[in-house]
Amino acid sequence: MVSSISASRNSDSCPDWAMAGDCHGPPIPSMRQKSARSEMRSVFRLCDVSLRSVSMRMARYCGAIVSAAAMVSACERYDTTWFDDGPTQGAPILEGFFGGVAGDDPRSVLAAREALARGGTAADAAVAYFFMAAVSYPSTSSLASGGVCMNYDEGDNQARLIDFRNAPVAATNTFVTRPTSVPGSVRGMFLLHADSGAIAWQDLIVPAERAARFGVPVSRALARDLQLVGEALLADEAARKVFGAPDGGLLGEGDQMVQLDLSGMLSFIRTRGAGDFYVGYAARQFSEAAQTIGIPLTFDEMRAYAPVWAEETYQARVPQVIYGAEATVHAPGPGFDSGASALNAFDMLRDDNALVTALSDGSADHLIAEVALRTSVARTMRPGEAPDGELDDLLMVSYSPQHATPLFELPAPPSVLMESPATSSVTAVDAYGNAVTCVLTMNNLFGNGRVAPGTGILLAAAPGDTRGDGLSLLPVIAVNETVREVVFAGSVSGGVVSGPVMATVMAQLAETDATLAEAIARPRVYHPGEPNFVVVEPTVGDRVVEELVELGHEVRVVPELGRVNGIFCPDGLRNGSESCAMVSDPRAFGLAVGG
Repeated sequence: MVSSISASRNSDSCPDWAMAGDCHGPPIPSMRQKSARSEMRSVFRLCDVSLRSVSMRMARYCGAIVSAAAMVSACERYDTTWFDDGPTQGAPILEGFFGGVAGDDPRSVLAAREALARGGTAADAAVAYFFMAAVSYPSTSSLASGGVCMNYDEGDNQARLIDFRNAPVAATNTFVTRPTSVPGSVRGMFLLHADSGAIAWQDLIVPAERAARFGVPVSRALARDLQLVGEALLADEAARKVFGAPDGGLLGEGDQMVQLDLSGMLSFIRTRGAGDFYVGYAARQFSEAAQTIGIPLTFDEMRAYAPVWAEETYQARVPQVIYGAEATVHAPGPGFDSGASALNAFDMLRDDNALVTALSDGSADHLIAEVALRTSVARTMRPGEAPDGELDDLLMVSYSPQHATPLFELPAPPSVLMESPATSSVTAVDAYGNAVTCVLTMNNLFGNGRVAPGTGILLAAAPGDTRGDGLSLLPVIAVNETVREVVFAGSVSGGVVSGPVMATVMAQLAETDATLAEAIARPRVYHPGEPNFVVVEPTVGDRVVEELVELGHEVRVVPELGRVNGIFCPDGLRNGSESCAMVSDPRAFGLAVGG
C-alpha cells in the first residue's frame, strides 16, 4: 500500500418542488505556544473584540506575541466604533502575500479577499464569503442554509471540522408541501470566527448588509440557477418580491437585485451578534414569519440549535508526495460519507501506481469509473467507518483494465446515496499559514422555494428524504504537520459525486505533474453503482465514450459532475506562498484570487 489511512480524534439539478411545479512583515511565528495563545485570547476580553485584529497586525509587524499591556494601550489608539457604512476605520491593506480564496460566487470571493487584504485570517475570509453569498448567491447559501467547514489552525497544528448542517423541524404537517429545516450557517460561522477570526464580526457583515440594501447585479451563476428553477419560484409572493423582474418574469444576469428585508436581518446579526438570530428578536421574527406561510418552524427550535466540533476526522497519510515529505489529508469522519469515499478512492487510484499506469495506457477514465463504483460498495460493507487499506485491496481484486466489472464479481452490492447536488463551496488560506474550506447547502436548489415574509430569507429545504442529510459535503485540507505547512485545501460541491471527484483531483496532484488547473479541468467520469452505468461530462469526447462502451460500460452524458474550488501550494503556504495556485472550477462561474 502506498498510504496509510487512520482516524484522528479532535476536540445541478432542478429542485423537487420546481420539478413538481417546476509591511507585510514576517508571518506570526509558526511555533507559537498554546499557553501564550490562551493568554492572548483572555486579553481580547479586556476591550473590544476588534483588538484581536490589532494583536495579529502587531504580531505581524513585530514577529512576536503582543503583551497584555500593549493590548490595553491599543484600546486607546484604535477606533472600535462600528459604522453602518463601512469597516472599522484605519484598517491597513497588507503588502505582499495576504492569502487567497476560491469560490463559486465571484462577488463573495471579492468580499473574502478584502477581509484577507485587511489582515484577516482564512476564517474571516470564509465568514465574509458566506454573508455576501447569502445576498448574492442565495440559491445554495442563504441565511437559512447549513454546511460544514474544515479549519486548519497553524498555531495548534490541527485540522478540525465544524458541523453546522441544518437540523430537521420536529413538528410534522401533512399539508406542508415544502418542509423546511432549522438554519445552521449563521451560528456555524460565528463558531468559526470565535475560534479563528481576527477582524471584528461586525466588519465582516457590513459589505453584505450594504449589498442587500442598495442591491447587487444578478451574477451569471445565480442567473443560471434561476433558469434551472424557472418561474416555479415566482409562485411564492415573498420570493417573487426578491427574484421577480418588472415584466413578471425572473431576474436575469446583470439585473439589479435589492433585498431591503434581508438587509434588516443582517443588521440585527451585525449589531446584536449571531445569537439574536437564534435566541433574540430576529429569531422570533424569522420563526413567526415562517409560520405565517404554514411552515412549522418554532422559536424553541431556533433557540435549541447549536453547531458542533466533530470529534473525529479521517486522515490519509501520503509519504513522499506533494511536499517531498509526509503530508496528511484531513477529511470529514463519522457521520459523513464524503470523507470515507474520498480517501478510499484516493487510495485505490494511487495503489500500485494505478492512475499513472492508466494515464499512460489510455485507460484512466475506465479506472476512475471503476473506482467510483467501488466506493459505493465500500459504503455497503463498512458504512460510516474509517477507510481501510485492506478493504481497498479487496475491492480492487476484481478490477481489470480490459473490461467493466460485473456487479456479481464485487464483494457486496453497491449502496445508493441520494444527495442534492445543489451545494456551493469556498476555500481560503491566509498569510499566517491557516486554511479554511467550507461547503454550504440549502438541501435543494433554492431550498424549499419560499421566502419568510418580512425577512428576505430564502428557507432551506428539509434534510433527509431523497435529498440526503448532507453526508456528501466534502471539505479537505492536506498539511505537512512536521513543518506546519498547508499544501492543499479544497472543497467540492455536487452531491454524491464529491468523494471520487476530489480523490481524482488529489491523486493527479500527488502522482503526476498536473497543475491544479489541469487537475480540476480534466473531464470527469463517474459510476453511481446502481443503476449500473457510467456518467460522463460532454467534454470527455466521443473517443472516450466509444472506448468505455467497448469495455462493456453503458454510458450516459450529463452536463457536469461536481465543482471543485482549490488552493495548491506545493512548496508550502507559509514559506512557499509564491508557489500557491488558486483555482475555481471552470464548470461554474466562480472566481479565484490571491495576492
